[in-house]
Amino acid sequence: MRHPIRHYLSKFKYVIALAIFIVSIGFIGEHSITERLKRKQEIATLQSKIAEQQRKFEEDNRVLEALKSDPEAVRRVAREKYFMKRQNEDVFIIEDE
Repeated sequence: MRHPIRHYLSKFKYVIALAIFIVSIGFIGEHSITERLKRKQEIATLQSKIAEQQRKFEEDNRVLEALKSDPEAVRRVAREKYFMKRQNEDVFIIEDE
C-alpha cells in the first residue's frame, strides 16, 4: 500500500521543485527580488541627493565667481549672511517662529 503523501509528492515533484526554486529566488537571500527593489529605491534616493548637491555646487560656484569679480557682491553677501553694517547704519533682524 502506498502512502498518500509520498504518492502526491512523487506525482507533483517537478511542480513542487519549481515552486521552491521560485520562492527561494524571489524572496530569500541577498539577490532576491525584494532586495533588488529595495536597492533600486535606495539608488533613486541617492541619485536625487547627488542632483541636489550638484545644483548647490553650481550655485556656490556662481556666487564665488561673482565674489571674485564684483565688489558689490562682496558687500551684499557680507550684509545678508553675516549681518555686517556700515558705521552709520542700524541692523534689524526679524526671525519667524
